[in-house]
Amino acid sequence: MELGVLGLFIAVLILCLATGFSIVYALLFGFLLFFLFGLLKGSSAKVLLKASLDSVKKVSTIIIVMLLIGALTASWRASGTVALLVSYASEVVTPQVCLFSTFLLNALLSTLIGTSFGTAATMGVVTMTMCVSMGVSPLWAGGAVLAGAFTGDRCSPVSTSAQLVCLVTSTDLYKNMALMVKTGWLPFTVSSLIYLAVGLFSDTKSASVDISSVLSREFVLNWYLLIPVFVMFGLVALKKDIKITIAASIAAASAVFMTVQGADWMSTAKMLVYGYQCRDAQAGSLMDGGGLVSMVQVSLIIMVSCTYAGLFEQTGLLKHIEGLVASLAARSGKYTAIVFTAFLTAAISCNQMLAVILTEQLCKKIEPDRQKMAISLEDTAIVIPPLLPWSIAGAVPVATIGAPQTCVVTALFLFLLPIFGIIRHSFSRISGSTSCRS
Repeated sequence: MELGVLGLFIAVLILCLATGFSIVYALLFGFLLFFLFGLLKGSSAKVLLKASLDSVKKVSTIIIVMLLIGALTASWRASGTVALLVSYASEVVTPQVCLFSTFLLNALLSTLIGTSFGTAATMGVVTMTMCVSMGVSPLWAGGAVLAGAFTGDRCSPVSTSAQLVCLVTSTDLYKNMALMVKTGWLPFTVSSLIYLAVGLFSDTKSASVDISSVLSREFVLNWYLLIPVFVMFGLVALKKDIKITIAASIAAASAVFMTVQGADWMSTAKMLVYGYQCRDAQAGSLMDGGGLVSMVQVSLIIMVSCTYAGLFEQTGLLKHIEGLVASLAARSGKYTAIVFTAFLTAAISCNQMLAVILTEQLCKKIEPDRQKMAISLEDTAIVIPPLLPWSIAGAVPVATIGAPQTCVVTALFLFLLPIFGIIRHSFSRISGSTSCRS
């Protein structure tokens, strides 16, 4: 019966993806399906509703943060902050290091703004265009953009993914960030070197794309547009509350929008709610977006997904799968089991949010250490979904930049992170077994 319920849920998810309907509908169907399963198993409606609401209450903080991030991305676009960063980037990219620069620039911007989709829609579009105009293979260029965009999505202090991992594991953001650097520096370095080598040995040419002139038609571009960046990362360095940090950066960007770009209070308030819209159509293809409204659907996905945790715990729907995960962990190790589970949940859920929640739910017994669980989720459930062509996490950025779907095979950092993790944990198990025998 449990497998039948999960199978029906997966079928509806696939149907929504295939027909273009929002995944929210599939998730709402899942809630009703799992709720009905709980009733059939003997739980009362009151108990099931309480379990669901308790799970939603746990994500109230992250919903606030996500709405703030929507306003942040809009204010950085409107103030010209993102435009200035993109303009600087377009001037330093050369044919020989185009692929390497594409990876680094998208990683930098995604770390600054904390969103893979926003990075793909701005820096991703620019660097993809420049790579193609320089003769770089779209397969490699798309992979470099995708890998870079999810570098910050994983470890940025303003990433909704990082916030969600903190929430489900009850861990500290700044401790997680330090651990992510520790586990991520080697795969990041290896990825960078491979992109550099591929670029150096590729047949490239000079580009004729002048991004700066396009953006200067819409924005006044000066160094002080970086003030919102300095404010945010200054407060991050001081380890201030992330909500206060984001709000302060929004205030700084809004002030820049009004004083430098000439906006009034009414247009500023509208921008924060509905996102920024450029007057120039060509610049708008790069800079439009953001706003509180842009985060409504994602917030709904998180809220509905989180009800599943309470329902699964109350109904025991995942107990059989938990047993399979425990068996795999006993044979192959905890981390390998988490990687496999993350792949399975990402393939089923087609998005990062539910993959994180389900992976934590299925693996919390094999990895009771919350800090280790947090970094394991960051290195698996966050980076695996974009590698699946049918997942929203990968399909949307790839479509945005106009890359072939097969470019996921060259998103090296996303592959190397869990692979290096498996190698690292395998050596630890071998060392531990050797020590025990000694």
